[in-house]
Amino acid sequence: KYCNAMSTTETHYYNPNTGDGTWYDIIGDIYSGIAVGIGHPKWFILKTIDWGWKFVIGSVLEDGNNITNEDGAKGKLKVVGVGYGRTGTYSLALALDVLGYPTLHTQHLYENGEIFDMWVKEVFQKSVMDDEVTMGNPQFDLLPKYGFAATMDMPFALYYDQIREQYPECKFILTVRESSEVWFKSWNILTQSITQPARYTSAFFSHVKKLEYYMRW
Repeated sequence: KYCNAMSTTETHYYNPNTGDGTWYDIIGDIYSGIAVGIGHPKWFILKTIDWGWKFVIGSVLEDGNNITNEDGAKGKLKVVGVGYGRTGTYSLALALDVLGYPTLHTQHLYENGEIFDMWVKEVFQKSVMDDEVTMGNPQFDLLPKYGFAATMDMPFALYYDQIREQYPECKFILTVRESSEVWFKSWNILTQSITQPARYTSAFFSHVKKLEYYMRW
């Protein structure tokens, strides 16, 4: 479902590539979850090694993922996915990248330090500590500041009203599965596959602990 935030015009999009809960789909969900869960500590280790090497040779540089957009103050969010994970959001993010809309997907949220830390501080950690789900006051302008014109999946998908108010010309895309039952089975398997590897590494990697706050939220 694609809609202009400023009009009632709607075009429906159906994702034909999602399965019906077969073993093939289940194995795919487990594989995706484990790959994502293991990827967090792996990314941190590689980034630490890279930083250490640059430090040794005397050329510590700004993290490429955190280089701000020179026109960040003028930048705007142009496309926001309001579909949940396991509805084709990652494929859509890749397509938007190809079309010229740099897109931040939740799978790479932790790779963008200031953006991820903002969510942890303003929303995730507070909710967990207070044992109460809160929406907080996230800073959406951090996305264009760091060069992103679009975002897919959680947590931004839950804030379409606030984003529409701040960026009235933004377009919103809703991706869905063929049924809520099929979607939840896929979502549940994926999240369980992510949280298990993260649980055993959160004590050693601070950013994985932040991810744990995110998943609990």
